[in-house]
Amino acid sequence: MTIKMNHVSLRYFVEVADCGSIRQAAQRLHVAASAVSRQIANLEHDLQAELIERSPGGVTLTAAGALVAEQGRSMFRGFDRIRSLVDDLKQLRRGRLDIFCVEGLATEFLPRAIAAFHNKYPDVSYQVITAATDRIVEALLQDECDFGITINLAARPEIKVVACRTEQVHAIVSRLHPLADRGSITLQEAGGYPAAMLLGSFGVRQLLDQAFASCGVTPRQLMSSNSVAAIKGLVLEGAAIAFMSPSLIRRELEEGSLLAKAIVATPQTAYRLELCVHNKRHLSFAARAMLDALTQQLR
Repeated sequence: MTIKMNHVSLRYFVEVADCGSIRQAAQRLHVAASAVSRQIANLEHDLQAELIERSPGGVTLTAAGALVAEQGRSMFRGFDRIRSLVDDLKQLRRGRLDIFCVEGLATEFLPRAIAAFHNKYPDVSYQVITAATDRIVEALLQDECDFGITINLAARPEIKVVACRTEQVHAIVSRLHPLADRGSITLQEAGGYPAAMLLGSFGVRQLLDQAFASCGVTPRQLMSSNSVAAIKGLVLEGAAIAFMSPSLIRRELEEGSLLAKAIVATPQTAYRLELCVHNKRHLSFAARAMLDALTQQLR
């Protein structure tokens, strides 16, 4: 049996799969919700399979729908890559860069890099997704991004580390914190104060847990979060101490609203930041240029 698949129907369906809602997908596509529903119905008819299940809260994908959505995303990303390569040949230097990175770099490091790159290549757009290292590796393997920035990446043959930098974890406090006047502290001292920490799935948190355990200290965890911004906010209020690299709070350090205290007499609390690509994937001109710029910053 030959299946005739409509490009528009597939595009609309992938948008619904990403949004989890026909109404939201219609808004993003700038069309009526009825048009989206009609295109999905056409696609289901062509494939002779139910792709979504409707509910008051939105839509969920069937097993067939999840498969079609995954393949559709890959196909459209392939189209985008072809368009970018053609633009390269035409010297237009435009396209979109998809970047996955650990959350802490999305607040200062990456915006600075994108702003500088935009001045040179104003026609390039960006999609930045924050995630833990395992998810970033998955995105590279599944061709969901051009490159990723990870923490303490375990070696994999499919992933090439283009550049890396070692970061040292510090204790981060507000100016009003009891430790604000200290030049450095120990983990034993830090463990005596309420702490705001990343979730256990994050590499930096796992590093800290090992360091605390080796010192026989259990931190007083006031809050855990996957958001560096949320952690910084609580520390700024003076309610907690945090543990991260000073490079993630450069602006607050310059303003003097947050202070970074070196952690001494402790096991290793350093980690690696890695700039990674899939070692068999062709990068567009824009991606290669951005990779070079980020490599210089990391080094």
